[in-house]
Amino acid sequence: MGKSKKDLPDSLKDFVNITKKFFNFHSHSVPLCAAENIISPFAKLPLGIGLQERYIMGGMLGYDINDNFIGSEFLLPYYEKINQQCEILFNSTYADARTLSGMNAITSLLMALTEQNDTIILSSPETGGHPSVPIICKRLGLNIEPMPYNYHIFDFDYDKLNDLISEKKPKAVVFVPSDIISIPKLDLLKVKNTYLIFDATQTLGLIASKVIENPLKQNQNVILLGGTHKTFPGPTNGLIMTCNEEIAKQIDVSISPKFVRNTQMHQVACLLLTLIEIEYFGKEYSTQIIKNANILGKKLTQYGFSLPFINEKYTNTHQLFILTDKEQMNRIFMNSLASGVTLNKKEKPLFHGYGIRIGVQEITRYGWGEFELELIAQILNSLDKNDSESVQKTLKILPNKKDIHFTFDEKTIAWISNNLQEN
Repeated sequence: MGKSKKDLPDSLKDFVNITKKFFNFHSHSVPLCAAENIISPFAKLPLGIGLQERYIMGGMLGYDINDNFIGSEFLLPYYEKINQQCEILFNSTYADARTLSGMNAITSLLMALTEQNDTIILSSPETGGHPSVPIICKRLGLNIEPMPYNYHIFDFDYDKLNDLISEKKPKAVVFVPSDIISIPKLDLLKVKNTYLIFDATQTLGLIASKVIENPLKQNQNVILLGGTHKTFPGPTNGLIMTCNEEIAKQIDVSISPKFVRNTQMHQVACLLLTLIEIEYFGKEYSTQIIKNANILGKKLTQYGFSLPFINEKYTNTHQLFILTDKEQMNRIFMNSLASGVTLNKKEKPLFHGYGIRIGVQEITRYGWGEFELELIAQILNSLDKNDSESVQKTLKILPNKKDIHFTFDEKTIAWISNNLQEN
């Protein structure tokens, strides 16, 4: 017999209360954080089928059934299928999904390909690079040269970068953009025996959908990697890809079991379904992301906000930069915090001092378009004006229900579920 509510432990009641607060916040929030997205019920199908309890050692190339867990041969096909899907979406010849996140992917990759005292050229946090990566590189004993950047055009200075490559002869040139509205031009780099590592965590879905340049097509030494939970609307997982056979061999034998033991197969399977989802719906979704970002950028300038405008666009990604002074940045952020509008404040030269970063990938997944974008522009304007009453009024006009678009329908999900339950 089940216990009555009053007999349940306080810890369980606490869990329910914590989770209810989480659900309540996200059901009413305006999700403009560029680092988050929502996963579809379709992609979540593998979470309840027992994959998370099982182990497999090694990668797709070096798998050895005689030096592995019994039953691992039934997990290997997930790796193989991911490799096939990535070839379709990214034109890669090797894909590895064993790492647990974007940061775990870049850390594992650097450990696999570099030695202490190697020199790398790295995009710095000041230019939008991920702030954790320099810390990791220093901990690994790597010598870091910051990547030259042109703050006027929000892109790298490729002439100076090529001079630096020629002078320092680095082991790797590492792009790790966290704040990004311009796509780096890897085809302009003059490298021979240097790894080109591009962390596409922010733009992986846009690349997979072929709406922005694919770094793998720009140079044979490119390694494309990223976390799979931003413009790529999947689970928190890492994905590493290349078209270079020698690099693939190094990655395959190094990552597991050296750096990652439990590769969390339930997440790997969710990633596989997201790759299939992107194959069918990615082009429409990613095209709408960039369209929505530029529509919102235009509306925000009409309300008096300052945004970069380069080559007749506000952005080539899902992100928008609102350039502010310190007081305006803090005002918008604190009012957003009180109103349930998720965004990020930024203090760095890339934002010419101070600014706000927003992303439209999640609201686009809810099917929001020009009507909702106008309301969001009004909300941001009211946040800037300290007009909390107008914010609350406008929030009530936004859709109450957040339906997930660009995914398979309930009939498809039911068909899969029914077939999985058959013996």
